[in-house]
Amino acid sequence: MDTSPLKNFGAKMWSNIKKDLLFVLTIIAVIAGLIVGVIVYKTVSPYSDDLVVVLLKFPGELLIRMLKCVILPLVVASIITGLGTINPRTCGKVGGVAVAYYITTTVTAVILGLILVSIIKPGSGGQEDYSRKNVSVNENINILDTLMDLIRAAFPDNIVEATFGKDATMLTNSTRADGSTYLKRELQFKSGMNMIGVVVISIVVGVIMSLYPKESAPLMQLVKSINDLTMRIVTLILWYSPIGIFFLIAGQFSGVEDFGELISKLGMYAVTVLGGIAIHFFIVLPAIFFFFSRRNPVKYYYNMLPALATAFGTASSSATMPVTFNCVEEKNKIDARISRFVIPVGATINMDGTALYEAVACLFIAQVEGIPLNFGEIVVTALTATLAAIGAAGIPSGGLVTMVMVLNAVNLPVDKISVILTVDWFLDRFRTMTNVMGDALGCAVVQSMCAAELELMDQKNKENGAGVEEKDIEMEGV
Repeated sequence: MDTSPLKNFGAKMWSNIKKDLLFVLTIIAVIAGLIVGVIVYKTVSPYSDDLVVVLLKFPGELLIRMLKCVILPLVVASIITGLGTINPRTCGKVGGVAVAYYITTTVTAVILGLILVSIIKPGSGGQEDYSRKNVSVNENINILDTLMDLIRAAFPDNIVEATFGKDATMLTNSTRADGSTYLKRELQFKSGMNMIGVVVISIVVGVIMSLYPKESAPLMQLVKSINDLTMRIVTLILWYSPIGIFFLIAGQFSGVEDFGELISKLGMYAVTVLGGIAIHFFIVLPAIFFFFSRRNPVKYYYNMLPALATAFGTASSSATMPVTFNCVEEKNKIDARISRFVIPVGATINMDGTALYEAVACLFIAQVEGIPLNFGEIVVTALTATLAAIGAAGIPSGGLVTMVMVLNAVNLPVDKISVILTVDWFLDRFRTMTNVMGDALGCAVVQSMCAAELELMDQKNKENGAGVEEKDIEMEGV
């Protein structure tokens, strides 16, 4: 009996599995994490303290720590390398097209969310007996304060300090000489990477290096080496990611306090958010992508599955960035000079899922509280949600912080954020997937719009003796 066809089939199957082994392991980790999380919730968690949940989350916490550890060198080296190899004219157009894409998709997501929440009305008829949780926020911060904080963040007064903290406006009660009290605005240093400031500094350095290529050649080689070494470290971390993702998801599901209350009181809110994300994810973004790039969105989405799985597991667009780079460049064949600029900037300011969620959450809270919003207030909500999404951190549940600004813009009670905390951890994963996919599709859009400039730069490289082989070597460093 000839078994060669069977052997060939088996070899082919193994070859395909081996090729996408990391993705296969990640999907298995997601499914297994869900199953284990529900089992633990049903059997162990209700009869013990939170030690079980903490232990389950611990390996996943290590994954997030490792990914965050490489974000700073990855972002800085990626942006400088990408911009340093692009002439100023191309750099300007790439930045302009990218920003236009970010604004368009974010505003579209906000409008979509407002339309859905106004039609479905998930908060109508709701009760005020939701589980309250302590939320540490400054309720008097307004949109102008937040806007100025964003601008300050873009211009840090200390480059080193920007890597681990930034100034933020805080309001404190002060007393005048006559005994009356007033709110005093003060800048206070808050820990956490000032990603906007780091990105701006990296952009400036990259542009200057592109203007003076000969003088900056030694520094460029150093930056490329740092970038290459960082990516090798990232590769090692990625092979640990299935283990981390398994424990992250298992820990999250096992730590939910009450599934019944979650479903009965917040089910429609979750459906509204997920419905808006699904429409934006599967219809709006692919339509924009196809219109400008004329590429098959199904194939592009399929190639992004490892990044989407990582985004779902980590709930962090910044932590997913290394995987996004790999999927965009290796599988979807996006020019590294584009991706190394678009993705880091997009991970900071392009938050479609977060913008949609904040718009829906704001109107949902208004409906629960029985506070009607007029057309003008809805417009303010849309504008504020867009601005808040730009300032949201690319970390798990980072949008909760900027929700304060959206609620204050239309005078809604800030403490009602506690209403949505029960399901936020779950919705945050789908928001992150949308944010990551929006950045990835933006790379294709920008590359398509700037194809002529990239081709011209390639021609100039050849005329200057760069040659194809040398260019390929440089791109490996990128």
